[in-house]
Amino acid sequence: MLKVLFADDEPLMLEGLRLLVDWEELDFEVCGEALDGEDALQLIHSTRPDLVITDVRMPVIDGLELIKIFAESDFQPKFIIFSGYADFEYAKEALRYGVSNYLTKPLDEIELTEALQTVAEQIRAERKLASRQELVSAFIQAETISRLLMRENTAEEAEEAFKALDIHPGSRICCVLAQGVSLDSSQLRRQVYSMSLKETFRNIIAYPFLAGSHKHGYLLVSPPEGPELDPVMLASWINEMRTEYSGLVLFSASLEHRGTAFLNAAYHEALAAELYRPDSNTREIGFFQEQDKDQTALLPAGLKKSLLQSVTEGQLDPLSSQLSDVFKIFSADSTSSAWIDAFLSNIKAELLREIDVRGGDSALWADKWFPPRVTACCLPLLERQTKEDLYEVAEWFASADNHQEDLLVTAAIDYVREHYQKKLKLQDIAKHLHVNSAYLGQRIKKRYGISFNEFLHEYRIEKAKKLLRRTDMCISDISERVGYSDADLFAAKFKSLNGVSPSVYKKG
Repeated sequence: MLKVLFADDEPLMLEGLRLLVDWEELDFEVCGEALDGEDALQLIHSTRPDLVITDVRMPVIDGLELIKIFAESDFQPKFIIFSGYADFEYAKEALRYGVSNYLTKPLDEIELTEALQTVAEQIRAERKLASRQELVSAFIQAETISRLLMRENTAEEAEEAFKALDIHPGSRICCVLAQGVSLDSSQLRRQVYSMSLKETFRNIIAYPFLAGSHKHGYLLVSPPEGPELDPVMLASWINEMRTEYSGLVLFSASLEHRGTAFLNAAYHEALAAELYRPDSNTREIGFFQEQDKDQTALLPAGLKKSLLQSVTEGQLDPLSSQLSDVFKIFSADSTSSAWIDAFLSNIKAELLREIDVRGGDSALWADKWFPPRVTACCLPLLERQTKEDLYEVAEWFASADNHQEDLLVTAAIDYVREHYQKKLKLQDIAKHLHVNSAYLGQRIKKRYGISFNEFLHEYRIEKAKKLLRRTDMCISDISERVGYSDADLFAAKFKSLNGVSPSVYKKG
């Protein structure tokens, strides 16, 4: 239920508020009553109500001052104000602070009920939006970590991501993979927050990421002068992390590395370490072996990326020659079977992630691929099986209908809705979301059929139409309110989209 607090210097008014409506039926519970603004201030801090209903005139701290205090606070409950007719001008000032409604004394049951229903809808809508924004934020961070580990960023994007994540060339880094349960990015974020509160791990930052069906991971980062991410520390961290799960989870870990250049190597090491666990049903941690450290450098730079690109673009001709090159390298005596199996598992794990992005059922593909039917113990058979698997999924990518709602586009549009009144550029939004601006523009155009700038103009003009119909604001003020510093440009855009000027529309 939503919590509501009353503030009025008249005890009879407080009693009347309690009895005027059925608060429980309206999904509210009364969490406090105050006879002056000072008491109300303390009660709001202690009870954290969703809604405050207050008279604008009270002793010590009046209702208007109370509203001003919380308009500038981190905690911002909704306010409904009421007053006598003589205080209307005074109450109008409170409306400038975004109060939800203004009612006059004596309060009317129907009017109050309607006001409460409206504010309840507002609160729930804002909570839903906040939850969605948290989900998007967690998704974006998890995607950023995944792209860094898999070298999918441009140098500029990587540099911005390292700055945002506070990862430096001298940072200690380690990759930990967990297998056995499916979690989303917001659940992972809550886990690492819980771990960060534990004194032993205060100087270790864990960035979660998704790594395929029933698999996720954590990029552990420690400052240069921070704790070493050696097997003892990792075992302690992993065993503590196990308490955050309800079922059996299998862990593997890379060696500690120094610097951002070794992220991809750490990821490959953690994948290889999965194969070193002697028994998949034990709690034993798979640690990467020092003697296999140099094998991650065997493949030429870019070969893995071009291989994945050929599959996801459905290009079978280059895929054939790329697979041939990969298996020529695999046939070298210095390449271990464990590392080959880990590399191919990594390829398929990344493809599972892309299948999810494009609206496919990654679980079906995971059932086909894992556990693998053939391993590097029989290299010729493994090559044939890998070719069949990757050809099949490449054909799926070639025919897939990619109309799934894109979380990044949704995040961008949410950003527009929150900031359309300000100067806004696609590059600013892309930077905020840590994505390439050209790529984001393409996805927006694919979704809406128009460019980002066209979408922004249409959204602003729709907001302007509502203000023209519902308020007495002058056109120049409306122009500025919806994000146009140039009133002539606003008028031109309005006419091009509606066929009439703002002034004619307002009169109509």
